[in-house]
Amino acid sequence: MNVALLTCVAMVGAMHSSRRSLGWSLMVLLILLVAALNCSPGGSRVVRRSAAHMGTVVTISVVATSKSHGEQSIDRGFAEIARLEQMLSSYRATSVLSRLNAMAGAGPVSVPEEFIELILVAQEVAASTGSAFNPLMGPAVKLWGIPENPRVPSPEALEALRPLTDLAGLSVMPQRGTVALSRPGMALGLGGIAKGYTADRVTEILKGLGVTGGVVAISGDVRVFGTQPDGSPWRVAVQDPGGGPDPIAVIEMSGGALSTSGDYQRFFEQDGIRYHHILDPRTLRPTRGLASVSVLTADGVRADALATAVLVMGAVEGLAYVEASAGVEALFVDQNGHLTATSGWPKRP
Repeated sequence: MNVALLTCVAMVGAMHSSRRSLGWSLMVLLILLVAALNCSPGGSRVVRRSAAHMGTVVTISVVATSKSHGEQSIDRGFAEIARLEQMLSSYRATSVLSRLNAMAGAGPVSVPEEFIELILVAQEVAASTGSAFNPLMGPAVKLWGIPENPRVPSPEALEALRPLTDLAGLSVMPQRGTVALSRPGMALGLGGIAKGYTADRVTEILKGLGVTGGVVAISGDVRVFGTQPDGSPWRVAVQDPGGGPDPIAVIEMSGGALSTSGDYQRFFEQDGIRYHHILDPRTLRPTRGLASVSVLTADGVRADALATAVLVMGAVEGLAYVEASAGVEALFVDQNGHLTATSGWPKRP
């Protein structure tokens, strides 16, 4: 950065603290928003705000023609997040998702069209990844109790839950506007896809309001569009899963989505073994081998789901899957901190 620009450039970094701290520790990606404030010919500026939503800290940054335009656009963005949270949250008893889960085994349940749209994407990703992504892991996640009431379940208890995680038990009927869970006790969970979907929806709203560029960051899911006021791309950095102070990668983005899944966000230790919250649908136990996976693709909903799926697949299977997938790139970090990137992963600027 040129020293002459320092008076009109602001560097905004997403905070991160202890790996065990709920909130900023869930911000898997650090966003380096380098914005020329009041320095562009048209007077564009970056307006930014953070707030607590979806169990984490959400940051919306927009390039706007004025501060009031930026604030009003961000207001609309957070209103959309609140609306979708009421639909997709498993922690709200009145949400569409909670109502569906409460009716498991009782037949089809009427749901909004956009809810069905999201479930269809989840089924698509599940099919393409050999069920490495499975939105029916709710009963197993609850049994493990991470992070609220962690425990190591017995093999027998886990095996008893396997019928409840069978994807054949999830039926979507778009023409009727219904979704059904075939067995009592089944629970649809959207934690591995809802944040990316929400970031996509907020992005479309911001674009419709005349925002020419911005970043929507929901925990480890970041959606980028347009450029900074001076025409330069946004710079997004991936946090070190080992807790180091420096990012392990920095990429320049003018569009698309970057999502990271890792074993260091929510976990507990017992008898010297660390257990984390991302479960392998094949074993119903926490994944092993990789510390984190970051996935880069065009839209947030698929980036979010694929980050989880590829982490479950592991380094060998996951690398092969991404290399064979058009428009998808990934960065793998193993338990020893070794990095492996797919052939099209952007070089560090």
